[in-house]
Amino acid sequence: MQIKWLEDFVVLSRSTTFLRAAQERNVTHPAFGRRIKALESWVGMPLLERGIHHVELTPAGRIFLASAVEILAVLKDTKAILHEPERQRTRRISIASGRTLSHSVLPALISRVRRIYPRLHVSVTTTSLSYGIDMLVDGKVDMLLCHAHDTLPDRIDTQDYVYHRVGRDRLVAVSAAITGGHPRYRVPRQPGDPIVPFLDFAPSMSMSRILRSRLHSVCIQDRLDLVYESDLAEAIHAMVKEGVGLAWLPFSLVGRDIEAGSLVRADAASSDIEMEIRLYRARKSPKSLLQEIWEHWS
Repeated sequence: MQIKWLEDFVVLSRSTTFLRAAQERNVTHPAFGRRIKALESWVGMPLLERGIHHVELTPAGRIFLASAVEILAVLKDTKAILHEPERQRTRRISIASGRTLSHSVLPALISRVRRIYPRLHVSVTTTSLSYGIDMLVDGKVDMLLCHAHDTLPDRIDTQDYVYHRVGRDRLVAVSAAITGGHPRYRVPRQPGDPIVPFLDFAPSMSMSRILRSRLHSVCIQDRLDLVYESDLAEAIHAMVKEGVGLAWLPFSLVGRDIEAGSLVRADAASSDIEMEIRLYRARKSPKSLLQEIWEHWS
């Protein structure tokens, strides 16, 4: 196989005659014909139906044409990339992020660094904490954005990984409002308080682990009746607004609702559960650009 055979075939598919295609490729008519025959010999089947005045692609030829166009485009792009400076060549980074953080925190981080690297290509995968850690450890992503807590898995709480604190948030107990702006459901603080319908995070979420590690200190847990569970904070948010139950949600998600009165606090602000937002990466990375970007996020 030679690249020029693919180029010949693509030109012939447009020209429909050997003579015109040979002229465009700046070779003699017989030499051009030999190269097309060599290509068909390599493929192992006819790619053209030869007529008196023009040629048409066979079904196999149409399939092969699509691949030839794609292969030539990939080779052209790769050659261009290899001739770019190192700083531009490695302009791709990948981030695993919690779903809520992917639209509450990550856009500002990306916007900040793209002012310095306008050609930066960022690939974001929204996922749970467990899968996000797996992706970082396995080298499938360059960084992990997550809520941090005391029980963060040991696999990335080691000297092999570093992190930046890129923000803070807090879990706030919220409920739909009733007349007078009071919460429909209050956080049970006494053993005799009414049982309250509870909307919870799926166990795979980092916010579930944070809430579980603090819940005993802010309420009587056996007075919570789990009626709904989701791995999407926005889904829980919508259910709370419908009056289905009580939930602890990030203030970044519910702050405007509290201000507008569509949701109200179900407990005192002093009971909010503080969280750190961290961006993790492996300490040793082959991407020089990653280290440069990391400094801008410090």
